[in-house]
Amino acid sequence: MTFQNTFTHPDAEEHKLLRKHYFRLAWIMIVLVLIFSELNSLVMTISSGIIGGGFTEECINAGKQILRSTPVMHAIYSYGFPIAADIAALGIGLLITKTDLKSKLKTPGMNGKGFLGATAITFSVATVVAFVNVILIFALMAAMGKLSDFSIEKTTSASIAPKGNPLWLDVLIYIYICLLGPILEELIFRGVLLEGLRKYGNLFGIIMSSVLFGLMHQNIAQCLPAFAIGLVWGFIAVKSGSLIPSIFLHILNNTMSAVLLAVMQSVNLSDLTNITALMNASVSLIITSALISIFRLVCIIGSIIIIVRYSSSAHGKLVETNGYTNSRTWKYFFTSIPWLVVIGYLLFTTVTSISRLA
Repeated sequence: MTFQNTFTHPDAEEHKLLRKHYFRLAWIMIVLVLIFSELNSLVMTISSGIIGGGFTEECINAGKQILRSTPVMHAIYSYGFPIAADIAALGIGLLITKTDLKSKLKTPGMNGKGFLGATAITFSVATVVAFVNVILIFALMAAMGKLSDFSIEKTTSASIAPKGNPLWLDVLIYIYICLLGPILEELIFRGVLLEGLRKYGNLFGIIMSSVLFGLMHQNIAQCLPAFAIGLVWGFIAVKSGSLIPSIFLHILNNTMSAVLLAVMQSVNLSDLTNITALMNASVSLIITSALISIFRLVCIIGSIIIIVRYSSSAHGKLVETNGYTNSRTWKYFFTSIPWLVVIGYLLFTTVTSISRLA
């Protein structure tokens, strides 16, 4: 992607085009948020009120308990709405940005060595930032005087498939988390959204698509790690010209997390008196944790080697930026009312999610 060599400020005509461009792009996130969060919540509340026998808080909560205990309704609210939101946002994004998905799903412009490097950096960043994120949440809980309520389980969302689910629901959960979800999210955030945001600057596009990716989780425990890993995948998508690497890495990342959480959930640590049973049950957790830890350690070592070699070589900036790109990105984005509303809403839901950790 090349930009004009001669820097000029936008004239009146281009000013209008830039305003229109960012206004139109905001609809991708508006549709995603409206269906994923607001429509889901509205339908859930109305349904719960009807089932619970009234629209008082007590009746609605009782109705929600019934809905969540019903596998079909649980699947619709937990996975049907997110899938519908992703598909709708992707469709809007394709109409607005005119992105050619076929070209984005071509063979990436990187060799095997480059892909191994991308894998190493992805999981080293994910590991380090996740560790830092736990420390930050720990400090935040301490500052709020709620340290006694802090638990690692709450920061890792350790119950993705509650026990007692029918087999079909468990299969649906893992298909969404490990395959369908990553594919749709990459098509949206590293596909149409990044494509639209990088029209006037790659660096801006990578950063802002990653910020939105992190905030869209609406969970303070996941926001920072998602943002950091989004930077890596955004850079890979721009440099390789393909979404294949980021899709594969997203699937791998989610699958590893899902496998570890599933094994953790299968281990019953409540009976600490039965040492033999406890040790036998913990073998799978120990082996899984060890393999994932070794993999992540290898990735961290590999990333250090890559960074050292890159730093010692005569490389330029990872992503070029100049006066032309700067004058057409940050200012227009952060003075666009729809984007301010979207980001404000996502920031609010992310920050207030700290209450779920207490």
